[in-house]
Amino acid sequence: MELYLLLIVTDRKLAPNFRSMMKKNGIARIFSLNASGTASKDLLSILGLEASDKTLLLAAANRAKATKVFKDAKQKLYIDIPGTGIIAAIPIRSIGGTKTLDYMTNDKNISKTLPKYKFDKEMIFVILNSGYSDEVMDAARAAGAGGGTVLEAKGTGAKFAEKFLGMTIAEDKQVLLIATRIEKRDAIMSAIMEKCGPGTKPGAVAFSVPVAQIAGVRLDNESENSN
Repeated sequence: MELYLLLIVTDRKLAPNFRSMMKKNGIARIFSLNASGTASKDLLSILGLEASDKTLLLAAANRAKATKVFKDAKQKLYIDIPGTGIIAAIPIRSIGGTKTLDYMTNDKNISKTLPKYKFDKEMIFVILNSGYSDEVMDAARAAGAGGGTVLEAKGTGAKFAEKFLGMTIAEDKQVLLIATRIEKRDAIMSAIMEKCGPGTKPGAVAFSVPVAQIAGVRLDNESENSN
């Protein structure tokens, strides 16, 4: 049995559409958190856009359900259109007990054996002092990152982060998510640690987890080849 953590970031006004689509595909447990994008004010001004509030949706799904969610996210909710959002599937390597697995999947008959994974994409998690996400993203972009999503470590956001990351996070912190190709992971994390790590004002720490599938985002800041 392959089990994934589905992670969807989209505009808050579009979140109900994604929740409804996930439920139609058999996903009963969906967790929602407030978030924000990391596009710079200068870039938004050039594009004539305004910053918008984001929602992070999280849910556990087996391979079949994850495949259906990705298909509908692309074909029905057009997640590949810039500005719609991103979706990623992070492989779950272990579960804290059968009851937790049953609760996350809402399926008491699911296989309890988890397979081995091998992937070429990763999600970098950066925990930093609140208010310094722009500095951290500048360092990440200089090393090849495309963009990221910021979670405020307050309220339900803090509770989720503590459970998912396995550590206590003070409420004056932010959690930054950056999707990247595995070959760029080390350079991005090294740049963040060098320019924004412990001892600096951002005080950032970073780690990464593998990603099985991703859509709606470029994984680097290189220009796409023209047809």
